[in-house]
Amino acid sequence: MNTIAMAKSTIIQEVSRIPDTSLAIVKNYLDALVKHTQTSSPENQSLQGIWKDAGFEKIGNLEQELHEIRQELQNTILQRRL
Repeated sequence: MNTIAMAKSTIIQEVSRIPDTSLAIVKNYLDALVKHTQTSSPENQSLQGIWKDAGFEKIGNLEQELHEIRQELQNTILQRRL
C-alpha cells in the first residue's frame, strides 16, 4: 500500500474513534480545509500533453502493440485453471 493510501486509512480509523458528538466539528474542519486547498475546478484542467516524452514515441505502431498485449493477456486468463 502506498504512503498516501496508508495515511488516508489511518485518518479513517482515527475518525471512527471520535465520539458522535464531535463529528460535526471534524466535518466543519474538513470542509474548511478542502475549500482552502482547492486550486481550480476539474472542468478547467487540461490533460493535453500528459503523455508527452513518456516513451510511447518509440513504439512504431502503438495500436497494434496494445492489441497484441491485450490478446496475450486474454489468452493467459483463459488458460488459467480455476
